[in-house]
Amino acid sequence: MHPTAPVPERPARAARRWLGALTALVAIRIAVPLVALAAHGHKVPALPRWDYVAQTGDATGFYAAAREFLSAWGRLPHALVAGLAVAGLVAAGALAVQWRQCPGRRPWLLVGGATATALLACAGIAKMHAPGAAVVGWPLLWSLPMLPARAIGHLDPDVAFGLGLALSLAANAVGVVATAIAGARLTRSRALGLLAAALVVAWPLLSQPIAGRGAWANGQWAVDVGLHLYTEPLSTALVAVAFALLLADRLGPLALATAGVALGYATTVKLSNGLLAATALALVARRLDARRSLPFLLGALSFMPVVAVYWHLGYVQVFDNPQSWPTRPFSLENVVPGWRDSLIFHPRTLAIIVPLAAVGVWALRRRSWALAAVGAWLLVNPVFYSFYRNLPQHPRFLYASLPALFLLTAAGAAWVVRQGLRGRLHARLRGSAP
Repeated sequence: MHPTAPVPERPARAARRWLGALTALVAIRIAVPLVALAAHGHKVPALPRWDYVAQTGDATGFYAAAREFLSAWGRLPHALVAGLAVAGLVAAGALAVQWRQCPGRRPWLLVGGATATALLACAGIAKMHAPGAAVVGWPLLWSLPMLPARAIGHLDPDVAFGLGLALSLAANAVGVVATAIAGARLTRSRALGLLAAALVVAWPLLSQPIAGRGAWANGQWAVDVGLHLYTEPLSTALVAVAFALLLADRLGPLALATAGVALGYATTVKLSNGLLAATALALVARRLDARRSLPFLLGALSFMPVVAVYWHLGYVQVFDNPQSWPTRPFSLENVVPGWRDSLIFHPRTLAIIVPLAAVGVWALRRRSWALAAVGAWLLVNPVFYSFYRNLPQHPRFLYASLPALFLLTAAGAAWVVRQGLRGRLHARLRGSAP
């Protein structure tokens, strides 16, 4: 090698630098809501003023559902609860042993463990009273750290807020990491994966300059960063994890099962994620075949018992409440006002954030299956909610699609830069020609 030639960076060093940058992005994503929380209602530059309320809006229903789920176990016979606890511990131990000893069975062990967990949760859900929450996936997770607090008699709304905030921030951190991995797999560039993750991190700071004051209205900002304890952080994280797995060059059974379980649980967190799971299944079956897609299918179905058992306690309870469920909620006539009147994703915002993503589609046109997967991730929610009457006031329904948008944006930005550099190089070569 010529003594003046650059020395290629060692893979281990490059990986450490990538992880360091990703860790910094995660820290910023977590720090933003903590700064707003620490401000105690005072205005912080570039952030909306946020006044602490332990639970507000839909979070009151989710908090009630988590507490109701814990209380429901007291309505079961004590012998049955003890038997279920023993059976759960024995099953967990057996799964752990089989996981170590039989690596080839891990996909089926994961699906079996997820299904057993769902069925165990159904025993408690079956004894719940209607808590006022439309879905139960987020309350189920939130109830886990509530259990020891309740056992020692120190569970109140403020304690529950701290526990829920920790989970929401963890979900946002997972979403950043999953976006970076998905971006690296989609574009075959770790740097572009970091760029996509950086856009996810920057969005809470950019949404108001881009979309205007509506970006901070109706609590949408606090929902995004996790302060309102809504379902969006967990839903976005689960969807991002699933698609980061599906974008791998080689889809093994364990990755398929994990992606399926993630989307299955995501459906209990937000029912519309079930449409995304069905679309992903069709794409996986097209890429592989019906037999090799089975781990994904079974994983996606693993939490369907929870959806079925909770159904009569969730949306069914609000169908007669016009404040929660509007008259003619889904209609073609809702499409135009759904975007025209959106607090965030109105035409001006779309004119700013969509063009570079469209360039990314062109840049990735040769990676047909990966592009189709990202396209499904991006479009299923917007298409579905375009017909929903309440979309203008609740753009948070589309938050799970933002990582996919930023993946394409990163790819589009890289294509534009490459074309610019290529044009400058051609101009120099033409200028140096005799």
